[in-house]
Amino acid sequence: MYQKPVRRFVHMDSPFRVLITGFEPFAGHDTNISQLVVSGMSGRRTLRCPWQGAALNVVAEVDTLSVDARGAQRTAERLLRGERWDAILHVGLCDTCEVPRIERLAQDKLDMRLPDNAGRRLTGSVIDGQGDRGCWVDPTVWQPEAFPGPYDLSVDAGTYLCNETYHATLAAAVEVAGSSPLPPPVLFLHLPGEKHMPLHKAEAFVDACTAHLLRPYPEEPVHVVAAALRGVDGYLITRRARNEADGGEWEFPGGKCENDEAWSQTVVREIQEELALEVKPFHPLGSWYRANEGGSFVIHLVACEEVNPEIEPSLTVHDALKWLNEGFKDVLPWAGRDGEMNDFVQTHITPKSSPHRPRSSNGRR
Repeated sequence: MYQKPVRRFVHMDSPFRVLITGFEPFAGHDTNISQLVVSGMSGRRTLRCPWQGAALNVVAEVDTLSVDARGAQRTAERLLRGERWDAILHVGLCDTCEVPRIERLAQDKLDMRLPDNAGRRLTGSVIDGQGDRGCWVDPTVWQPEAFPGPYDLSVDAGTYLCNETYHATLAAAVEVAGSSPLPPPVLFLHLPGEKHMPLHKAEAFVDACTAHLLRPYPEEPVHVVAAALRGVDGYLITRRARNEADGGEWEFPGGKCENDEAWSQTVVREIQEELALEVKPFHPLGSWYRANEGGSFVIHLVACEEVNPEIEPSLTVHDALKWLNEGFKDVLPWAGRDGEMNDFVQTHITPKSSPHRPRSSNGRR
C-alpha cells in the first residue's frame, strides 16, 4: 500500500449534526440508562476536541428506539430514506457491565437469551448473512484522559437488540451513495446501569465519545483501504518488494483513497493495479491508525471476494503472497499495524461463506 499523504483541511469551528440514540426499558427494567441520558442531550452542545481542546459546535438530535425489530431498523431506514448526520452514536444498557464498553464490531448473529419487547426471540440466526461489520474509526488510539472514567474496548456487542441495531446501521451507512472516502462514523456505546455510573457521568461519557467520533485522530489522516480477500484457505496477504517502502514486510494489499474516491472504488482499483484481480467489496471490518515520519494514515480493512477466482494474481509492487488460515502460526515481519489487523480478522471476524476453491500458499491451485 503506497501511502502518499493527501490532506483534507477541516475547520475546527464547523457545526456538526449528530444523532444519538438510546433504548426504552426492557426485560423487566423500570428504566434504561441510555434513554435517561440521551433524552436530555437534544439541541446545541459545545464539546471539546480531545486532541487540541478547540470547541466543537454540535447540534444533537436524539431518538429513543423501541426494543424490537422496528427499533433495531429505525436508524438504518432513516439513512436509506436520505437523512444524514456527521456522526451516529447508538447508546445501550449493558446490565452486566461495571464500566462502559466501546463496541468495535457488530456480529452477523442473533441469539436472544430473552424475548424483545414485542415477544420476538430469535436464536442461532444470522442478521443478513453478509458477515460481521466493523466501525471505520480506530478507538484504540483515543485519549483515555478525555473520558470521565475507565472503559473497555469490546469486539462483542452481544447477540441481542444492541448488536442488531449496530449491524443494521453500519450496513445502511455503507449503502448510502456519495460516501467519500468513508461514510460518517457510526459507533455503539454500552453503558453500565445506574448502580455503577451516575447519570451526569454517563452524559459526560457520551459527550466524550461524540467528540472522538467527530475528531477521531490527532491530525487529519490519509485514508487507505486494504482488502481482506478471503478464500477457503484464509486471507490473502502480500509481501512488499525490497525496493518499495516497507520492503520485505507483509501486508493486506491496497492503497490510499484518491480525492473524492469512495472506499469501495479504491479497493477495486488498488487490487486491480497491484494484483490484476477483480474484487467485489462488501463492507469495512475495522480501522487502524498509524503515524510515522511520512505522516498519519488510517487503514480501513474491507471484506472482499474475487469476482473470478480462476484468475491468478499478477504481482507488481509485491514479490510474494500467502493465504493465511486460522492455523497459521509462523511469525512474519508485518508492515505497520497489519499484524494487528491479521490477529483481528483471524480471531474475531465471522465472514460470509466463501465459494472459492482452495489455493496453495504461493497462489497456485
